[in-house]
Amino acid sequence: MRAVSAVTLLGAVVLLSPSPEARSCTCTAPPVAQALAQAEDAFVASVTFSALDSDKEKRLLTFTVKRVFKGSAPAQVQVVTPLTESACGYTFHPGGVYLVFTRNIRGKRLTHLCAGNVPTTLQGPWPRELESGWTPGAPESKK
Repeated sequence: MRAVSAVTLLGAVVLLSPSPEARSCTCTAPPVAQALAQAEDAFVASVTFSALDSDKEKRLLTFTVKRVFKGSAPAQVQVVTPLTESACGYTFHPGGVYLVFTRNIRGKRLTHLCAGNVPTTLQGPWPRELESGWTPGAPESKK
């Protein structure tokens, strides 16, 4: 009888525990100056390709970089973000143009909902904290 009660209790705990999808991202996007300070790379780019990783847990994005504000992003760069907003994944739309902030984690550029990414235009104007930037592949300016 106790074995049945233990199994029932365990089942109730499993049913009442929040699933990974039920958890939500609780951060807020930082101001541009803070996002820039926390990022290893910051650039304006358009989304040219979007796919799932092999485990279908993250989204792989390819960007065509137009302007670099920090780091050394090449003209084409691949970025990883969690798959859903509840897991703090940022939703990028193919063809969209974004100001993107990334960090390099285990050899991959990673961004997320809490990094400060925002939709923008290819020509600017960009937030004043970013200054003018440089073209992809050019040496980083000395600031």
